[in-house]
Amino acid sequence: MKPLLIFILLVASMTSLAQKQGLYGQVFWVSGNQMPGPEAMLSPNQGAVREIMVYELTTFKDATQVGPFFRDIKTKLVASTTSKQDGTFKLKLPPGAYSVFTKEKNGLYANLFDDKTNINPVTIKDGQYAWKTITIDYEAAY
Repeated sequence: MKPLLIFILLVASMTSLAQKQGLYGQVFWVSGNQMPGPEAMLSPNQGAVREIMVYELTTFKDATQVGPFFRDIKTKLVASTTSKQDGTFKLKLPPGAYSVFTKEKNGLYANLFDDKTNINPVTIKDGQYAWKTITIDYEAAY
């Protein structure tokens, strides 16, 4: 009986120490002519099922870019998940700075960058989930 009680207390304490921060968001697919005009009929963003790849913070020096896609990422892959049918996703991550990509057939995709050449950066703070909207638009015309 005593070993069972110790086991239960150990599992309960480990659960309370679980990460309570990470990344959540939604992936959208946008394609076709998105140019404004008098007869423009822009379609709404559609949620997309994609594999989300989270790497340690990555700069242009840490990857090879071919067109809109990235390959040969030199930083460490930290986590990955697949978004749901409506594009939503959630990942537990330790606090830190990361780069977020989607996996496409021609490579990894990201279209946002900061002034330090970090690719699609996001910062995770202790005890918080950061929101990230990912728009996949390499087949859209603006």
